Amino acid sequence: MTERMLSTMLIGKNPMDDPKKIQRSVPLYQQVYVILQQKILRGEYRPGQVVAESLLAEDLGVSRTPIREALRQLEKDGLVQVGRYEVTISNPSREEFVELYLCRAALEQLVAERSALNRSSSDIDAMAQALEDAETAINEGNHAAVLQANTRFHDYMVDSTRMARLSRLMTSIRGPIILVRQLVLFCGEHFERDILREHHELLNSIRESNASQSKDNMARHMTNDIERGLARFDSC
Repeated sequence: MTERMLSTMLIGKNPMDDPKKIQRSVPLYQQVYVILQQKILRGEYRPGQVVAESLLAEDLGVSRTPIREALRQLEKDGLVQVGRYEVTISNPSREEFVELYLCRAALEQLVAERSALNRSSSDIDAMAQALEDAETAINEGNHAAVLQANTRFHDYMVDSTRMARLSRLMTSIRGPIILVRQLVLFCGEHFERDILREHHELLNSIRESNASQSKDNMARHMTNDIERGLARFDSC
């Protein structure tokens, strides 16, 4: 069972939704992994925060064994650093951010290009709904909901490529990317209107099946994202 499939089983299509209770049909350590992953990505644990293993076990009502197995996987994902009896939520450095986003930029341009060629009308509807949700959240001043909607927009775009290997590559960097977005959120730097405009430009070119324009729009969006992220590191 892949991480994406397990996540959908436990928490539904929206990757930022609250986890459900422990289920007997799925191995315990996998459930703990997904639940802790979502708590980190939703910001319940802040970048740099130190949490005791015993508190995690108590919170989820499980022993430390599945907690430790889950934490080892989260460490591989780049979301935590595991100590002897505690775990530290990753707090990416400026250099790590640049490296991550250069990798992301290369992959996302391919995502946009293939999405324009392979997307269905239902894919367009899903991406459009995510942008509507983002605009509603912006108007309400709900920054966490904006992050969730923007994450869904990019996830739907990846799904629309119909490329399983590309989807796995994007999944491998997805967690650290959301963590970096939260750093910008916690710093109080919000560029939500600019991001929404760029997302609409992307959606329009994908809707028109214009692969080259979609790739160019994504390249510009990624360049701007890097500049926005660097502004966070330089100001905080």
